[in-house]
Amino acid sequence: MDPSGSKKRASAAADLTDDLIVEILSRLPVKSICRFKCVSRHWHGLISHPEHRKKLPQTLSGFFYPRNLLNHEDTEIPDFVGISRGEELPFLDPSLPFLPGYRWIRPKDSSGGLLLCNCWKENPRDEFNYVVCNPATDKWVVLPEAPDDLSSVSTIRLGFDPAISSHFHVFQLLEEDQYGYITGLNIYSSETGVWSHKENGWSDEVVPVDSRGVFMNEMLHLISYDVTILTVDTEGKTWRTIPLLESMGFENICKGPVAFLGQSQGRLCYMNTRKHIASKISVWILEDYSAGRWIFKYNISTSQIFGEVDLMMELDYALIAIHPEANVIFFVWKFSGTGNIEVKTCMTWVRTQAIRSGY
Repeated sequence: MDPSGSKKRASAAADLTDDLIVEILSRLPVKSICRFKCVSRHWHGLISHPEHRKKLPQTLSGFFYPRNLLNHEDTEIPDFVGISRGEELPFLDPSLPFLPGYRWIRPKDSSGGLLLCNCWKENPRDEFNYVVCNPATDKWVVLPEAPDDLSSVSTIRLGFDPAISSHFHVFQLLEEDQYGYITGLNIYSSETGVWSHKENGWSDEVVPVDSRGVFMNEMLHLISYDVTILTVDTEGKTWRTIPLLESMGFENICKGPVAFLGQSQGRLCYMNTRKHIASKISVWILEDYSAGRWIFKYNISTSQIFGEVDLMMELDYALIAIHPEANVIFFVWKFSGTGNIEVKTCMTWVRTQAIRSGY
């Protein structure tokens, strides 16, 4: 190795101005930003500076949830619960005050650090907008009205991957009224600023589960009541159905199906419980995406996670996220008889740690 070459590269890097370093870092994925904090104290200071943080992608640090204001029954704003103690939040006010003229703001979905919100106007009070915003930069986009259709909107989801593109997409799944079958799809592209309409490319009688979707490989992924994973790309050209194994089936209890879909380290993760063993959670990984091959990872009981037996998903607790880079599952646990809620994490799929949410 030529030592003179290393010295030249180090000298060239030292000649970069802080503005240029921040501009370069802003084009990198979150994982790289975290690593570059360790380059030097100077770089750590640049990345941590409040003004620079607005330009740089941020790591997952908590969850938004809707909160009603006291004495304002028809007013709802977003609130935030952090999961990293002592970590400075990438924004000052979780109520999103930079969104003007709205009395009711409810987060509907999130993807890649962006929020999709349903925002009801102050006037006229019966009108609303879909708004996509970045809480860390105070930037937002009000979506135009989607194409007129006689069908109703059953599901709306956001897709954004900053490592692939600076543009986001919003998916509106349209259903016919009687049975809830999907009839078509509206897709909004931030690159074009317009909606496009696509006819249903799945089977004629498909019904998606009203749970969070996963945007991965530039495809939206949803669970269906046919015990399959539905996928569609950002242009509505590629439609696919990924079968689940028989043991990956789920039951409908109270608020919805006891199954959850997420992604970690570039792979789809699926969790479910069964009626006869509702206190046990099974975890599956889509090992081969192209072939649709699932592998079973492990079972874990509610007693291992919460220290209590016979707890049921969606009744006593709910799964809310899987960390995109680490083997961590996040739950919301509601104590019976109280209004207290905890966010719990299942670390490395097995070890658990509780963090008070404070609401």
